[in-house]
Amino acid sequence: MHRILAISGSLRTESYNTRLLHALGPLAPAGMSIDVFDGLGDVPLFNEDLETDPAPPPVARLRETVSAVDGLVIATPEYNHSLPGVLKNAIDWLSRPHGRGALSAKAVAVMVATLGRTTGYRCLSDTVRLVGSLGNVVVPAPEVVLASAPSALETSPDGTVRLIDKSAAGLIRVQLEVLADVLEAQAHQSLLHAVESNRAIIERARFFPYVTRALADGATPEAVTERLLSAGQTRETAAGWIAEAQAADAA
Repeated sequence: MHRILAISGSLRTESYNTRLLHALGPLAPAGMSIDVFDGLGDVPLFNEDLETDPAPPPVARLRETVSAVDGLVIATPEYNHSLPGVLKNAIDWLSRPHGRGALSAKAVAVMVATLGRTTGYRCLSDTVRLVGSLGNVVVPAPEVVLASAPSALETSPDGTVRLIDKSAAGLIRVQLEVLADVLEAQAHQSLLHAVESNRAIIERARFFPYVTRALADGATPEAVTERLLSAGQTRETAAGWIAEAQAADAA
């Protein structure tokens, strides 16, 4: 059984994106379960001062829920030509701690429900790019933008939501089947292994230039170390980079 968590980028009670997520069950392939996350509105604005151990309860719940599943489906509206702040905020929290975030090595499908026929693709592109940059495998096709969402979603008196747009339903079936194929092939885990086996090279390329510049600009080794620790590096790694930068400067 592939366990999928569905996250809506809208907090509105009657959100079309949330309703779309609730309509996915009958469209999912055999062996895939989809649960809709409720609680994004409780997550505080990302603030490094709140990065405590343990994390604030709403953040801890979000991270634990994402960590426990195999993949995600994100449905989001487009706000001002991009993704909504509430979704970006959740992704920021899920990307931390650096290098050990819950939103990494997951298989992810992204879709958009919108009122019109000219919006949605910019938000879709931004969300795919952002989630992919965190080390996840994002389903590249088909792209799903549910236009005219009010007429495409039907809610029964018992609260059951059904997607009545047959064309959109067909695309989503394919998208979820591709998501299942990614999980079955363990492509997301292969990506994680490839990155982790080269983690030392990646981290050095990312942070060593900062160490060199900071020391050259007069920062103390202690200050540089604290900055590196806040970015998820170990004290031993920081000491090695600082010694290397100091030796290169002396030469």
